[in-house]
Amino acid sequence: MTPLRMTVIPFPTMGLRSVGFALVFAAPILACSAVYPELQAPFRAPRGNEAEPPPTGLKWLAFKGATLPEQTRDGRKWGGDLGRAAPDPYAILFVNGKPLLKTPTHPNTLQPTWPDGPAGNFHVEPNDHFRVELWDSNPINDHPIGIKEFKELSDDEERRGEVDLECDSGARVRVAIEPAHARLGLGFYYELRVGEVVVTRVYKESPAGRAGIKPGDQVLTLDNKPVADMKKGEAQSIINTPHLEGMQAKVRHADGKEATVTLKEGAIYPLFSEMGTLR
Repeated sequence: MTPLRMTVIPFPTMGLRSVGFALVFAAPILACSAVYPELQAPFRAPRGNEAEPPPTGLKWLAFKGATLPEQTRDGRKWGGDLGRAAPDPYAILFVNGKPLLKTPTHPNTLQPTWPDGPAGNFHVEPNDHFRVELWDSNPINDHPIGIKEFKELSDDEERRGEVDLECDSGARVRVAIEPAHARLGLGFYYELRVGEVVVTRVYKESPAGRAGIKPGDQVLTLDNKPVADMKKGEAQSIINTPHLEGMQAKVRHADGKEATVTLKEGAIYPLFSEMGTLR
C-alpha cells in the first residue's frame, strides 16, 4: 500500500469552507494504489510414477531423527541445574561450510525426531562436503552434542535414501538424502489485473520454467482468446481447467518480445529456496 502523503499549500485568503473543498478535491490523490491478490496455477501430489525423474543432482534433504548419549560430552548428567532429565536438541546441516537446514528444538529428549523440521529439494553436487552438528539449546549458551562430516553416500545408503551418522561424541543422527520430491502442475503464480494477467513467480523446474516463462511476463492470450476481452474470472477458470493436450498461451516478456508456448501439466520440482518445506 502506498503511504499517504499530504502536501500543505499556503493560501492566505483560504477560509474554512475553501479548506474543506481542497481536502475533498485532494481525496483521489490520497487513494491507495491497487493491490492484486497473487494466485497459483493448481498443482497436486503425483500418484505412482506420474512424475518424470528429477534433474540430475536434485535431492530431497531432511533430518529423520537422532539418538543421543545418556551423558554430556564431558560425562555430566544432562540439564545440570536446569532440572531437565534430557537435553533440548536441535540439528544443523551444512553444505560446503554454509548452513542449509536447521531443525527446531525438540525439548527434553534423547530421541529427537523433529517432526516439524524443514525439508526440501536442493541442488547437490558430487564433490559437496556435508557436516552435521547437534546442539543442546540452553537459555544462555547452547552446548555442542556432536559433529560429523561426510561426503559421498555408499551404494546401500543411496538405495535407502538415508545416511546414518555416528558423531564424535557417540550420538547418532539420520539424514534423508532422497531423489527430489515432485508436484504436478504448470508451476507459476500470477495476478489478475484489470484486463491483463501478469506472471509473478515461476518454479524453475516446472513446465512453465522449462517453457521460458518468467516473472513479469504479461499473458496476452489463453487458448487463442485475448485476455483483454475476457469476462471477470474467465482467465482464472481457463488456467484452472486441466488441459490434456496442453494450454496455449501467448506472452510478452519484459524486453517486449512475444512468444507462444504450450503449457501442459508436468513435473514440478520446487527448490527449498522457492517453496520452503516440501514433504
